[in-house]
Amino acid sequence: MDAPDHTNETDLLSFPYPDGWFVIATADELRPGAIITKPFMGKDVVLYRTNTGVLRAVGPYCPHLGAHLGDGKVEGEDIVCPYHKFAFAPDGRCVRTGCGDKPPQARLDSRHVRDWNGLIAVWQSAHGQPPEWELPEFDWSGYSAPIQGLRVLPGSVQNPSENGFDPAHLQHLHGWENGVSKLQKNEGHRLALTTSITLKGLPIRIDVELHGLGLMIVDVNLERAGIQAKFLVTPAQIAPLKWTYRESMKLHIAWLRKWPSWARKAAYALLAPAVYHLWYVRQLQQDIDIWEKRSFIRHPKPSATDAPLVAYRRWAMQFYSSGKTTGSDAAVRRSYIPEI
Repeated sequence: MDAPDHTNETDLLSFPYPDGWFVIATADELRPGAIITKPFMGKDVVLYRTNTGVLRAVGPYCPHLGAHLGDGKVEGEDIVCPYHKFAFAPDGRCVRTGCGDKPPQARLDSRHVRDWNGLIAVWQSAHGQPPEWELPEFDWSGYSAPIQGLRVLPGSVQNPSENGFDPAHLQHLHGWENGVSKLQKNEGHRLALTTSITLKGLPIRIDVELHGLGLMIVDVNLERAGIQAKFLVTPAQIAPLKWTYRESMKLHIAWLRKWPSWARKAAYALLAPAVYHLWYVRQLQQDIDIWEKRSFIRHPKPSATDAPLVAYRRWAMQFYSSGKTTGSDAAVRRSYIPEI
């Protein structure tokens, strides 16, 4: 019997975690006074919101004797350990103990965290550096209410963003035609691509913009029909072989602007779920079927058609810091750059 092929597991177990902003929860999950624990890049992150609404993200263990803070509670503005009732202020300082002793010189391991477009994003840096950029804000006026989804998948967090810079798969996997792509932006943490393509004879423009590896903005524009679907895709690696695919879709239909607000709202309530479930989810499932069995090849053999993908790989290497994998950092970085 042939030995099982563990190439995918071997590659991803040694795969370094990327730096940047990553979404790990929704704002609705964390009301004032609540505590939740989320897995993120091989560790737990404890999120809590004080009674006045201040959002904080901290390491999971109390510096006193290591109890898990996710089992604690919020008292006023402080998070309180469940073990000995040590309390920590929003700035991380220990401010009191359960037994009334003088608080020790102890501080929680805090992360930078943001409330962002109804989501909660945390900053990851292998070397503990502060955020190097801020997440963009959006003007959603005229769009439908969001439809959101969350999936936990095997493999690499790079799957969706790399997919966005692989326009050839739109033809071969999804059956779209006549694709022409052009890089629009390659500036620091931002990378953008525009693809013009047709589906059943209908011209479509797809604009993909990345902000690091944790935010992908996709605009699917059917100009002839006056329909635009905007997606916020926020993948996050939670373990070496596991990541979350979280998306939020909003729909804009130009000719609905002439309708009264109540009729427009009712139309979106019918049309947005139809677009999401009957079109988007079906397209996404075709990608997921590939991702779930895909091996992330460190040294791929691209063709000239893969130029956008090569540009993506070169850009993506900046988010991987040294010290998160074995071997030299230079070797790790080279492994993400295919040659054509």
